[in-house]
Amino acid sequence: MTDLSLDVVKSVKNKLSMSVATGIMVMSLASAAQSQSTQEAEKSTYVGFEEIVVTARKREENLQDTPISISAFSGASLEARGISEVTGIANFTPNIVFQSVPSNSGVASSASIYIRGIGQNDFAPTVEPGVGMYIDGVYLGRSVGGVFDLIDIERIEVLRGPQGTLFGRNTIGGAVSITTEKPTREFGFKGDVKYGTDNLFNVRGVLNMPVSDNAGVKISGGYFSQDGYVSRPFDDQDLGNKESYTFKGVFNADITPDLEVTLAADYFRDKSNGPAVLITGVGDLEGFVALQNALAATGAPPPGFGGPGDASLCLTEAYLNTPGCYNSRYFGDDTNYGTGPNFSDIETWSLAGTLVWQLGAVELKSVTAYREINGSFAQDRDGSDLLINHVYDIFNQRQFSQELQLQGSAVDGRLHWLAGLYYFTEDGADINPIDFAPVSIQSGGNFDYESWAAFTQMTFDVTEKLSITGGLRYTKDQKDYTPDQYFEELPLGQIFTCFIPNEHLCDIGDRVVPNEVVSSDSSAWTPMVNVSYKWNEDLMTYATYSQGYKSGGFTQRVFPPEPSLPSFAPENVDSYEVGLKWTSPDRLFRLNLAGFFTDYSDLQLLVADGTRIGPFYTNAGKAEIKGFEAELTMVPGAGWQINATAGLTDAEYTQLDDSVQGLTLENEFVLVPKWNLSGGIEKHINLDNDSSLTSRVDITYKSGIYTNANGISSDRLYQPSYALINASVRWDISEQFNVIAGVENLTNKKFRTFGDYQPGFGFYMEGFDRGREVYIKTGVEF
Repeated sequence: MTDLSLDVVKSVKNKLSMSVATGIMVMSLASAAQSQSTQEAEKSTYVGFEEIVVTARKREENLQDTPISISAFSGASLEARGISEVTGIANFTPNIVFQSVPSNSGVASSASIYIRGIGQNDFAPTVEPGVGMYIDGVYLGRSVGGVFDLIDIERIEVLRGPQGTLFGRNTIGGAVSITTEKPTREFGFKGDVKYGTDNLFNVRGVLNMPVSDNAGVKISGGYFSQDGYVSRPFDDQDLGNKESYTFKGVFNADITPDLEVTLAADYFRDKSNGPAVLITGVGDLEGFVALQNALAATGAPPPGFGGPGDASLCLTEAYLNTPGCYNSRYFGDDTNYGTGPNFSDIETWSLAGTLVWQLGAVELKSVTAYREINGSFAQDRDGSDLLINHVYDIFNQRQFSQELQLQGSAVDGRLHWLAGLYYFTEDGADINPIDFAPVSIQSGGNFDYESWAAFTQMTFDVTEKLSITGGLRYTKDQKDYTPDQYFEELPLGQIFTCFIPNEHLCDIGDRVVPNEVVSSDSSAWTPMVNVSYKWNEDLMTYATYSQGYKSGGFTQRVFPPEPSLPSFAPENVDSYEVGLKWTSPDRLFRLNLAGFFTDYSDLQLLVADGTRIGPFYTNAGKAEIKGFEAELTMVPGAGWQINATAGLTDAEYTQLDDSVQGLTLENEFVLVPKWNLSGGIEKHINLDNDSSLTSRVDITYKSGIYTNANGISSDRLYQPSYALINASVRWDISEQFNVIAGVENLTNKKFRTFGDYQPGFGFYMEGFDRGREVYIKTGVEF
């Protein structure tokens, strides 16, 4: 395409996005001026809120009757906001960060979730996530493949704070629970096609078919693609592109009036050129000089070098284009100059069976699931034509889980009780070849984990207004990991010290760490106590104390060699929370508030310092986190709906281990903004012939955030506060057909989504948002 053609395309896109926004503003002004007394205004008046039933306490309850800090969204409300990817919920949910972070790898679809400042950003199987993710009650043990597009969603629940009693280990920050729609007993189909910026092309479809009066089948699928937005001249493949597809089949049957069975199978494939990352500069001179000297040692030194100290000459203008020098010619705003392998290929599939059996006054529920992940991904992390840091992963995981729940009521319905057993096992490998300037090694290894748990929770209604809930879970974890790490190439010769079988200069084939099984066995009791008081039908307050636990693990990426594989202990939190839930008597206003204090100990942190090449995990110390969440929804009538949220996460380190380098008590948590705010306004207008128009504008604000994925809040990788505006107009032509036009990031704000700096390499790697995106979507349903 010529430069003139590109300019024309950009001009058309800019005009289209501004036209959409202008149309929304005009429609809103026109509808505001519309007479409230007309028949059409009466038709479009919302009577009250959409009632959402949640299962945060393993039983169905109204959102406003559940005394915990929880946000819940129906599939319809997600569609209204234009959310098609699961990460989009972070734009309007207080105190959650949900994105894909390519931490120390080229993986393009890996869920990085933080709730109230606690989470994890690394996919490595030697460390656990801090926020549990569940689909139809099945825990996803690994974050790989955890960023996906949404199809046929009934609701998404975001549970804030530790969920150690009912959800178990690795939910010390909270949990994200996704529930999909079950098949009905009627024939139906819905689907949509979406086209937008950078050749965005999405197709989704859901087919529901009755099998009998008591059984139904649902088949869904989707294809999602989009061009990348960071060019890579070496192979003419843009980074940040997307190409994935997914299929799911569900069978649901009422075997008897008391027995319901649901069987599900799904498949997901994501294949792309890798994350959209850039090299944006070099760090401290010491780290850079060490890097440049290693480059010079592996080949002919750049002309004019008289000694090791001359490496700093590479930063001068005279050496800008000198072969062998790593400098600003590799830095770019939209170009990555890497020449090494760069791709991400992930395949997942799963089978699940859920049985719900009513045994008189008692309900037995069984959830059995198997899930498998197979992937390979690679990244030229230095973004140059020099061999500085290339990584490759061959990843596979298999997991099996079985959960049994037994629940019922007693004492004339005043006592609600639940007891359960849980078993989870997973095994697999992450084989991780790494090429550095002075050495090539195979890193990674094989893992085999098991976890058992027993849990119970009871709620007793002391009076019609006062309720007390107590819960307790015992969890036992057993982990076996076998590192498979050895030297493959030594361009500089024998310059490293190995320790296996005894101390000597390393040679090709020598072990970086011992090739032997290392184990981590841990257990924990995680209690919860909750007291709620319902002042009247509209107002409830509550207070909760809970504990959370995340199992320990190992450092997978080790270099230089060490005599044993580094490990870290479990981390724990004690959480204190108070909250309020209020709905106006006329059901037109709803306000939910929660305040919390978290005592965080033995926190597991991914850090980097000059003593190691690459990041490593450690129990960094202690921290305290305090904050609040506020959610307001207003449905004043005449087709208006207003949403607003506010979240504060004030996190600080209170004690740090002396072995942690580069981190002080003054450092802030990374990837966690202190403030996140959102607001949305929607206007619905009824038209003739049963058609309607709905316009919506959403604004999201995040305060400044440190984006360095490797634990240290580097000022160079600080993203200042920013706000995003999304807008859309939906035309429901009839009950069967609709068209939506929208724009995301209306002001074309450029902001960091990812950063990485490791002293051992000396360069900064960063990722940025795509920018303004315009789209149009048409849907059908019958």
